[in-house]
Amino acid sequence: MTVMHTTLWSATSTFGLNTAAAMAHKAWRDYERFKAARTTGDRIDAALNCAITLWHMSEWVWAGIAAHDRHSMAVAAILGVSGRPMEKDDVVKWALRECSSLAVCQSICNGTKHVISDRSVTAEMIAPDVSERPKGNQLVADAVVVSGNETRKMGGVLMDAIIFWEHQLTSEGAMR
Repeated sequence: MTVMHTTLWSATSTFGLNTAAAMAHKAWRDYERFKAARTTGDRIDAALNCAITLWHMSEWVWAGIAAHDRHSMAVAAILGVSGRPMEKDDVVKWALRECSSLAVCQSICNGTKHVISDRSVTAEMIAPDVSERPKGNQLVADAVVVSGNETRKMGGVLMDAIIFWEHQLTSEGAMR
């Protein structure tokens, strides 16, 4: 299976990024920008861009399946599908089952598109840790997500989702 590396020639409005693997690399660059942010605005922008890209990876994986492995019983089994053709929603459900951090990315993505999200996840900026300020630089607020009584640092959420998709890019990953 080569879902993650299937070139999608129909991806014409993506500045030449035409594989799920290329989009995963874009997410990594966004994460690096998130970590290296020198202003709170830059951190917000990078967190949003990274979360949106990571969530849309499921679309890219589905497009790769549809273009290359649409009738693969092995891919269907990975997604938990039997007795019917695979659908895009099967990839979404699989990704959410396998990586809970993607639910946060989904909520952020939906919030940026629809103004409000249907999930009980709040993305917030909090006061920066004074000890983390590089010498000579301004303090940059930290990004967190709050779900119920749990608060998680956004960097950890993004890294979890990156690791999930990166695993899918390797020879050990289900969607390789």
